[in-house]
Amino acid sequence: MVDEGRVVREERLTMSESAESFTITIRKRPWWGWTVAGLWLLAELLFVQTAVGSMREGEGRAAMISWIVAAVLLAAGLVAWLRPQRTHKQANAQS
Repeated sequence: MVDEGRVVREERLTMSESAESFTITIRKRPWWGWTVAGLWLLAELLFVQTAVGSMREGEGRAAMISWIVAAVLLAAGLVAWLRPQRTHKQANAQS
């Protein structure tokens, strides 16, 4: 079942053999999710490059700030990427 109005598209396949049945759920990220992930990766690379360049030029304070920003950006990006997505039905049920 695919509902285009939802943030996360979902396809379900139900298989039943004898008395046992199970549901396989495949969640696909929308196109804009991949765009945001690409921009996040670009920003991550920019801060790492800035930190390495600052270290080579002897700018310790600038390098430390860039490393801290890169680490926080990495942690926030991983948390956002790995957290479960709420489906449209779950959002309506909680409202």
